[in-house]
Amino acid sequence: MFKSTRDIDNMIKKHSVYREGCLNLIASENFSSEKVRSYLSCDLGNRYGCYSTLDPSDREYTGNKYIHEIEMETQELIKEVFKAKYADLRPIGGHMAGMSVVLALLEPGDLVIEVSLKDWGHGLVGPMCQVRQFDETIRVKYMKFTEDREVDVEALKIQVKELNPKLVIFGGSGTLFQEPVRELRPLADEIGFHIAYDAAHVTGLIASGVFKNPLEEGADIMFGSTHKSFPGPQGGFVVSNNKELINKVGNTLSPSLVTSHHLNRLPALAASILEMKEFGYEYGQQIVKNSKALAKALDKYGFDVIGKNRGFTESHLLLLNLGDIIDTAPAKYLEKANILVSDDFSGGAPEVRIGTPEITRRGFKENDMETIAIFFKRLLIDKDSIEEVGKDVENYARNFTGIDFSF
Repeated sequence: MFKSTRDIDNMIKKHSVYREGCLNLIASENFSSEKVRSYLSCDLGNRYGCYSTLDPSDREYTGNKYIHEIEMETQELIKEVFKAKYADLRPIGGHMAGMSVVLALLEPGDLVIEVSLKDWGHGLVGPMCQVRQFDETIRVKYMKFTEDREVDVEALKIQVKELNPKLVIFGGSGTLFQEPVRELRPLADEIGFHIAYDAAHVTGLIASGVFKNPLEEGADIMFGSTHKSFPGPQGGFVVSNNKELINKVGNTLSPSLVTSHHLNRLPALAASILEMKEFGYEYGQQIVKNSKALAKALDKYGFDVIGKNRGFTESHLLLLNLGDIIDTAPAKYLEKANILVSDDFSGGAPEVRIGTPEITRRGFKENDMETIAIFFKRLLIDKDSIEEVGKDVENYARNFTGIDFSF
């Protein structure tokens, strides 16, 4: 039990020292700059900024004069970087942002098609339906994927014609390739369903110009988080070029899902957007270069890297099937050697997700991916000592304690 703030300081220091010696390949994490982090401790963390969706200047609390200006300026930045006319920054996480879109656009009994957990979906509508009230009002089906974990666009076209959904949600937590938003737009217009894009994992790639902008490709609305491939503070957002849709989302968000929306993350988000405007293209390019280089190196050493027929990946992550190599939870095993990855969230396949955002910010380049692949080989194929590999990983990781692509 903490007895003083010194105890808290010591524990945080232990965490920081430990993490500096880890190879963080968790695709949903990133490393914010000191400038971005500094804003999280500002006075806004203790304030309320609740407002009317139709009129953000109509704040429920007094004392919001400059809070309003900060929020509106941050909105302008996020609209610019995602090429949107309208934005809502009140979701305090990507999942909340997604829930607000689903609940705003669906009527009871409507059908939504999304990516299933077994295909590394984000687990949005499916898990929502574990709550009885949602299960009784929302129907959900899942789009099909090819063996290279790419959306099967022809199968999806047949599916929407047969099922007549109200909403189709692209995007997930294992996105290797860009989704066929443009290909589905004509059917959305013909049949009358909305296209939403869950950009939580690829916001950094979209903002950097490495991924096509879903709104420009034909998505009606996009939501996501700001702390995965996008190197900002934890939080969520919704953007659209459709005023009616963004108002529906805003009225769903507040006050039912959020009232105080953690205002201290807004100046931190603004700073991270400014960093992306300055360094985003080079950052996004390096992320993809690292992902491809690591995938090729792992394949060379005998690992089953998913998506080989398509060049493995075009994003910030790669997927590795370890079914023939390890019969225990891979992520927990790798963690013992200071290598941090994510297990398959569906629990149905022995796959791991490997991400490159944080190591890219830390200064890793393509040549370093060979070294990382060798660590995997030593641990999982050669069966070297966990302690020995872990020490080598720690020593190597401590060479990369700086931060690139930032102020």
